[in-house]
Amino acid sequence: MKNYLHTLLALSFILCNQLNAQDQVVHLLEPSRDGQKQQILQIGENNGVKILAMASCKRCVPAAFVHNLEASKASGKLIYGGSGIYVIPYDENSYVAVAPQTPAVAIGEGIWETFLYANFFSTDKAKVAGMTKNKVEAWAINFSKQIMTGGVGAQAVDSKSNLYYPAGKELHNGESFNSVTIDITKGKEIRLNFPNGYGERYSYMAELSKVLEVDVYDVGGNRREYMFVESPLSIIWGRYSSGSGLGKSTWGAHEKFNYFHKDQKVIRNLLVSKEAQDKIDTKLAGWSLKAKEYTEKTYAAKVAKDIKSRRLPAKGVSNADLEKQATIAAKSWANQYNWEETITKAYFTSNDWSIYRNALTGAQLGRRISGVIVMKRKDGKCSFHHATFAQQYNGSGYQKVFTEGIVPGQNILECTYTN
Repeated sequence: MKNYLHTLLALSFILCNQLNAQDQVVHLLEPSRDGQKQQILQIGENNGVKILAMASCKRCVPAAFVHNLEASKASGKLIYGGSGIYVIPYDENSYVAVAPQTPAVAIGEGIWETFLYANFFSTDKAKVAGMTKNKVEAWAINFSKQIMTGGVGAQAVDSKSNLYYPAGKELHNGESFNSVTIDITKGKEIRLNFPNGYGERYSYMAELSKVLEVDVYDVGGNRREYMFVESPLSIIWGRYSSGSGLGKSTWGAHEKFNYFHKDQKVIRNLLVSKEAQDKIDTKLAGWSLKAKEYTEKTYAAKVAKDIKSRRLPAKGVSNADLEKQATIAAKSWANQYNWEETITKAYFTSNDWSIYRNALTGAQLGRRISGVIVMKRKDGKCSFHHATFAQQYNGSGYQKVFTEGIVPGQNILECTYTN
């Protein structure tokens, strides 16, 4: 469409004769680029595209604006646009032309405050004489406000449809969409469908849905993205930018949310209401905290159950002298790495030693065996580490037992079961 518009601007105003439209003379509040306050206006079609064109003379290069379908749908008016300018019907023979500066958003996406450009033109010279630039800007601001808060141009709500309007429109690989379809299979999955043919699937989280009293769906993987279905009309999307996701993280300042609703008026109101946005943020913070507390409590209960039922691994090779050496070796290892626990004993869990040899000569270098190191913790519990013990071979016999390595991670248990 932009290329087409540039082509129009490069042509002579003679092109407008092909629009099958009648000339109108309009008067401008602010002069055109060539300093004129009177223009020839034509509205028509070219190759199926509706166009509004204006120029100072028949053979002058026109300012051409094409029909903006999205802006027209959003406002309920036939709006033309180009190069950041919107041409909006003021009444039956007058138009307002503005280029929003702050916020620089499209019609239906925010309430305008300031403008890079504002003008007014009409076939009625008296209307132009009674207009000022301040009045034009005030009218445009009110126009954008009525769309965002007054329901002007909003599409009718179809509660049975799967059509939803997003608050944040950039939804897939940088592409923006004014609407999407969402298929909800309650208690199973959600399918989010984009107009470009792509989509995403979210799976139901039964346990957390019950805890939070709202149906929650997870996109899976490591994306940490969730959908909270408040009702068939209303869906909140949340993404954790940090941490580990729902159930493991709180909702922080860097997390992001989006909102989908079947009522376009609700979305528009949300876009211009910080209070409404804060309410969604607060909901997500509450759900996140509740999910995290539940997960931690559930995990703590599981850990406690595991501790109560855990026992030491069965003993393998039994040799009091070697076990005494293994205990001394375990204490030496603990001191070397500044363990806070107190070593109480060490023993072997394998039924026999395994020989290790020089890779080139085959000469025996020593032997190793699996075992455990048992210790007392500062919290009153006991624990054990799986470990590997070894002895070097000197050609005629084995040296003292030493700790060759341990398996990371303590296994906590009641001290009653360590005797």
